[in-house]
Amino acid sequence: MPNSFKTGDVVRLKSGGPKMTISDGAASGIFMCHWFNREGDVWTPQHAGFKPDQLVAADQSD
Repeated sequence: MPNSFKTGDVVRLKSGGPKMTISDGAASGIFMCHWFNREGDVWTPQHAGFKPDQLVAADQSD
């Protein structure tokens, strides 16, 4: 698994959760990730920063 990601990579937290898209890698080593939460018919965009050792590449076939 890569420990260095680039913009557009699809990842998940090692502990699980939704697929996220990396939008930016800061000089601090934190990767900004974006995903959507769904409640009924409403999709809400979310984002957060994660360290690379918290992330794994996601299986894109799901």
